[in-house]
Amino acid sequence: MSFLFDLYQQGQISEAADTAHRAHAKVASTRDDVVLLQRRVETLALTCQALWELLRERAQLSDAQLLDKMREIDVRDGRPDGAMSRSTLACPACKRPNGSNARKCIYCSADMPVTHVFAQE
Repeated sequence: MSFLFDLYQQGQISEAADTAHRAHAKVASTRDDVVLLQRRVETLALTCQALWELLRERAQLSDAQLLDKMREIDVRDGRPDGAMSRSTLACPACKRPNGSNARKCIYCSADMPVTHVFAQE
């Protein structure tokens, strides 16, 4: 009887070790994804700062004007949450609802209208 119990325990230990190994691999993959996203955010922040400095110098805009425009865009959805809203748009072809960030209709594959310049490819 002890032999069967030991065999069962070894199976459980092996299964637990496999699960731990998969979890470790998932953590490593997620960590890599986070590092990549952090780099992208830093690059976007640098790009935004460079573009703003060019605009401020060449178009003689003020920081206050930029902040006012940011607040205006932020509250378009009725929530001052520091994010651009995502809404639902009807497909021009089939009239079914799609997310505002969709490029193609998920139902009929028709091109969806671009809601802002950064949604373009």
